[in-house]
Amino acid sequence: MPDFSFLDTQLDIKVVDEEVEVIDLQGEIDPRIKLLSHSSRNLLHACPRKYELYKLKSNSVSTDPEREQESEVTLNFGSVVGVGIQSVIEGKSFDRAVLDCFLEWEIDLDAATERQNKSYYRAIYAVKKFYDLYTLGAISDYELVYYKGKPACELSFNIILPNGYRYRGFLDVVLRHKETGEIIVLELKTSSGIAQPAMFQNSGQAIGYSVVLDELFPELSSYSVYYLVYETRSYEYKPMHFMKSLSKRAQWLSEMLLDIEKLELYHKSDLFPMHGESCYSFGRPCEYLGICEHSNLQLTKPYTNLVEAYVKEDEGKYQFNVDFETLIERQLEKTSEH
Repeated sequence: MPDFSFLDTQLDIKVVDEEVEVIDLQGEIDPRIKLLSHSSRNLLHACPRKYELYKLKSNSVSTDPEREQESEVTLNFGSVVGVGIQSVIEGKSFDRAVLDCFLEWEIDLDAATERQNKSYYRAIYAVKKFYDLYTLGAISDYELVYYKGKPACELSFNIILPNGYRYRGFLDVVLRHKETGEIIVLELKTSSGIAQPAMFQNSGQAIGYSVVLDELFPELSSYSVYYLVYETRSYEYKPMHFMKSLSKRAQWLSEMLLDIEKLELYHKSDLFPMHGESCYSFGRPCEYLGICEHSNLQLTKPYTNLVEAYVKEDEGKYQFNVDFETLIERQLEKTSEH
């Protein structure tokens, strides 16, 4: 699926003829730490120290060309497959979907990772496979929802949390059953392994989509999420279906507050713990292994006026913005109705 790791403000700002001024935060937590998303929360849970370095953009990570290329290919592969599928569902021809895919691919067309079986051409094959399934009647009982005259694809949302924290994300596709009116979220994923229901069943990512659905369908109390996972080694799509209820959303909101409390505690104690069990994952050592015990003064980039401007600009680019308090009020209203 499309990778939105750029939401975590891994900044590489190049500005000409503008003075860079380091901002003294006077003991306050760095605003970059406060920008949450599904992927960054997963990172926080896996290793708080890696989360801190990732957010503050470590500039001392040892370079590994193979790792960097694999990361770039993985990022582009997921984005291309997601864009291609969305284009098909929007009713575009296969040729137009391929053009959308080509415009989405940002690296060398010949770049590939054999370990994960990913490349631009394999992404196009995945889109072609979905196109064939779609023309044969896959999800034909559903129609694409439109928001303000535009397809409900890549809908962006921003939850304004307490103490200046924010949670941002994107919803892939919203569909409606042609007869029953049932609303479903279609979540697009790719996997280089064997996709298992346990990988997605309790994911909080899909619960966050209720923020968008609240705006589109205020009366909705529960909804279905259909994961469509493309396995790069079997060349097959694997569908999975899960229900998201009010009780799950209440738990998700509480967990969000707990994450904020943890981050505040880590900051006050000047200690983001290292979780050694996360030093090796996805078949590779962590890119920060061997340097993460060093001081932030050696590893991270300071908070400057340019970074501040970028973070502030990020606040206004989402289609749906909602206060945490509003979410709580809606949650209580819907709970009292059921």
